Amino acid sequence: MAQWIARLARPALFLGVALLVLRLLAWPVQDAVAPPVRLALAVLIVACLLFALIGAGLAPPGARHRNLVAWLSVGLAFLAIPLIDRDYDDWQYRRIWGDAGPPERVADAVGRAPADGEIVLDRHADGHYYMDAVINGASVNFLVDTGASVVALSLEDARQVGIRVEALDFVHPVSTAAGQTMAAGVMVRRLEIAGHAFENTPALVLRGSRQSLMGMSVLERFSALEIREDRLILEP
Repeated sequence: MAQWIARLARPALFLGVALLVLRLLAWPVQDAVAPPVRLALAVLIVACLLFALIGAGLAPPGARHRNLVAWLSVGLAFLAIPLIDRDYDDWQYRRIWGDAGPPERVADAVGRAPADGEIVLDRHADGHYYMDAVINGASVNFLVDTGASVVALSLEDARQVGIRVEALDFVHPVSTAAGQTMAAGVMVRRLEIAGHAFENTPALVLRGSRQSLMGMSVLERFSALEIREDRLILEP
């Protein structure tokens, strides 16, 4: 068995090098490949290099290219291991902030019904209603906008809740009170408002907006929404 592994050391090294070169040369288009697939490829590269290192160690002393295979395997493995870490992070990021698709698909989302207890919001001096929500452990202040079809996050708030805005594709044109702008779709896995929890909420990240908006993709999950004596009341 040891002799067999030693003989396969160089082929394993060549395969690992070929896959690593392919991965590095194809880096500009890697975002088109699903993160789990990229992670599997990175693990395969490291596995090939580790197999080559073990094979070199099992080769008899003085065997041809024994030391070269060992050192190359170690050096290339140190180059490839960070790919695993990066791909795993991308996988988890996509799992939390998967693309919600274009705005017209938001009606297909399924959320959890709010818990018991109504939410009462006082009208602010500017005539609007505001509420705080928790996303990914971070508190975000929203302007309640019944004219908005979905939840919309400003760039600053998106960064605060952990969204890598530089990785988003702002391809959806939307109209706001400030005018036309571009937005990127994300899926908020969990959003909490005063004890009410909502899951799988489609949202948009707005370019050029400073205020996040609480739209109907959440508001319509309450049984009733009414204004009474300058107070906005959301009933479960």
